[in-house]
Amino acid sequence: MKKISLLLIILLFALAASGGYGYYALVLSEEDEDSDEPVASSGNPPVARMSPSNPKIQLNETISFSASESSDADGDDLTFFWSFEGDSKEYEGATIDRNYPDKGEYRVILKVTDSTGLSDEVETEVLVVEDYHDEQSGNVNGNDNSDDIEIPVENGFLTLKIEYSLESANVNPLEESQVTLRLTDADGLVVDEESGVGEGDGTWSYSTDDLSSTGNYIFTIESESGSMDFDIIIDVTY
Repeated sequence: MKKISLLLIILLFALAASGGYGYYALVLSEEDEDSDEPVASSGNPPVARMSPSNPKIQLNETISFSASESSDADGDDLTFFWSFEGDSKEYEGATIDRNYPDKGEYRVILKVTDSTGLSDEVETEVLVVEDYHDEQSGNVNGNDNSDDIEIPVENGFLTLKIEYSLESANVNPLEESQVTLRLTDADGLVVDEESGVGEGDGTWSYSTDDLSSTGNYIFTIESESGSMDFDIIIDVTY
């Protein structure tokens, strides 16, 4: 506490009726004290931050959202409210877990409010995916010339792998069996094609850098000569 004191001494000499002498002292004091009242908020709104941002998760995977990186320059107490697309409820808390049973893109909104009522919002989108696996077997020959296998490739895929195993089904072992293999993308463009393929195994692999479109791809096995049995394994990872 700061105190400023002013001492003023005035000596007065007067002749009293009794003939005696005396003096008088007058002290004036002034105090300037700091206020004990609490400092009010400066009126800055909080800053909302959410993690993770734009996450990609597998179907039925549980994800944890956190607002712990949110801040307030005034040091006000913060409350956190969460809204999830497809859910009419609002949830409160600095962290929250969420499970997505369906594929798709879902918006998440975080609203951060300080003790003075000021608020800020941030949002993100969750991409919910599911790895795709398929196995196909069949035969192509002169009577049944080709077989098309549909492959769904959706947004956010990482790799596409096609494994094939070919075996001649000719009655005459001296007759050669050959096929053409072809992969066509969702826009109808040929991604890969190989002709004159005989018995044996092989793999075609692609990443996001190799494929430019999403949608239904077509893997075709087309007979060139003889009769060919095939086994196809397809995996799309996300």
